[in-house]
Amino acid sequence: MLLTFVVAAALSGAGAGGPRLPDRKVADSLDVVLYARILKSADQRALDSALIATALVSPDAEIRRVGARTLSQVALRHRRRALPMLRALTGDADSVVASTALFGLGLVRDTASISRIAAVVRADGPDAAAASWALGEIGRPATDTITQLLGTVRGSDRYSVATSRELIIAASKIRPLDVAAVKPYLTSTDADLRWAAAYAVARQRAPSGVSALLDARTPDAKFRAELARVLTRATVGDSLRDLALARLRSLVADPDPYVRISALHSIGTFGATARSPILLALHDHDANVRVAAAQSSATAFDTVATAWRDAWKADTAYKVRRSLLEAAATRGVTLAGDAEWRASSDWRLRSAAVGAWSGEVDTARARTVALEATRDADSRVREAAYGVLIGSDTAHRDSVVQQALRAARSDPDSMVRNLIPGSHARMLDTVVVERPLEWYESAVRKIVVPSLRGHRPRALMRTVRGRITITFDGIRAPLTVLNFATLAESHAYDNLRFHRVVPGFVAQDGDPRGDGEGGPGYEIRDELTLLPYARGAVGMALSGPDTGGSQYFLTLTPQPHLTGHYTVFGLVTGGLGAMDSLVEGDAINSIRIRW
Repeated sequence: MLLTFVVAAALSGAGAGGPRLPDRKVADSLDVVLYARILKSADQRALDSALIATALVSPDAEIRRVGARTLSQVALRHRRRALPMLRALTGDADSVVASTALFGLGLVRDTASISRIAAVVRADGPDAAAASWALGEIGRPATDTITQLLGTVRGSDRYSVATSRELIIAASKIRPLDVAAVKPYLTSTDADLRWAAAYAVARQRAPSGVSALLDARTPDAKFRAELARVLTRATVGDSLRDLALARLRSLVADPDPYVRISALHSIGTFGATARSPILLALHDHDANVRVAAAQSSATAFDTVATAWRDAWKADTAYKVRRSLLEAAATRGVTLAGDAEWRASSDWRLRSAAVGAWSGEVDTARARTVALEATRDADSRVREAAYGVLIGSDTAHRDSVVQQALRAARSDPDSMVRNLIPGSHARMLDTVVVERPLEWYESAVRKIVVPSLRGHRPRALMRTVRGRITITFDGIRAPLTVLNFATLAESHAYDNLRFHRVVPGFVAQDGDPRGDGEGGPGYEIRDELTLLPYARGAVGMALSGPDTGGSQYFLTLTPQPHLTGHYTVFGLVTGGLGAMDSLVEGDAINSIRIRW
């Protein structure tokens, strides 16, 4: 709990010396007090109509922009009053303000504004991409509009790539996917449009789009990765099975590791025919490819003892072996290393060996393993054990399991108690700080003003895979940046591990418990914007709206479906190779902030 109070003190402005101020003349170029009042309004989710009106008529572009951002961020709570203001701003002369207003209309899914938003798309100005995103968020009521706009864009060469790309991504959010609307883009001469169309088909596992994907040229790795992702047994059916398998056998040997990762996950769904490619991939030079092979082994290996034995011997890495334990448990197979891991002095190994049995077919074996682990000295192992017990007796008929769960309600660790159904355990202590306006003024001077000058704060992350540099967006997510920087300067991230790495998706860190369930003891507000989740975007990990704390993630590949739903507060601007090579369990030596 010491970390909680150290960080809380710093965030409340009580830290010794307070934030360092930029040059006085630069601070004077912005109305810091007005900016701080608007920032406080956003943080408190309060709609002060007079304050927003003052901001929106300001001669200072940055004041108007933060006013529009705040209006968008509070609109969900104040829909009736916010919507007329947002609608009026869609025609603003400042494209940033207009785009922000369109973003807000998308967040609240304002169906009454569909025609207004579509008109912005047709004009294809700098705010058209935001308008396209908004239509996708509105969803099914905007289906016909999106389809019509895609046809219009396709038939004209005056529309930008950005507009049509966002329209394709918008179409991918509507189920079922209108494959006919996106299919022509699979053969576009523009790589971004080809990828967006492939992403739309792959994201929805659209069977009618698979043939078109297989027929399309695949010159770029991003497209090949999407193709590999969609070629699962369930998606291709019987008619395309042989063709899909032939392509996957080629893709599992692709030069790009992310393509190989996607191909392994797909080929694993075809059963025993994937056994040889998966065993071969367990010797791949890329660690995350080996992880993907282990994760894909369950169906291919079935209960073949030699395959499991060979796989276990192929790699001693934590994440590979953990994935093998989990895959084997889905087949009711106990690997030779299971007992060794459950007896290990490392809690991660014990927890993984127990958690592998969660919700699996052999409930009797799962129960035996879990009951033994409820006596473990480490609460993180006990938490995994109780999770397995809950999954093994969903009907609540096993008296032994139910007795163990009742006993868990008095566990000394609140995280364990909170896991138990019917438990009324108190949640982790949180620190509620009533922040004065002066605190927000300090945040503006420390984060916003230097960022507006072009001096954006950075984080230098030293990992076991190399150095990674993050450049923060202190303009659109200043309070999130301040939170991260404060934690880093209190050494909260030193010697933690990337507790979650999903190959080809995200690498996540920032949990002091190390099991994905921990945090700093408080929560911060989301600062949602249209900053894209491109490769290397840095986002806040959440368990629901406004539940950010210390956990964050790096996107290993573009993830458009995350845009507008998780705060983006930075971008990896150095060390992308180190980021790509991160494997679950890798250590972070330190994170240092450079102002």
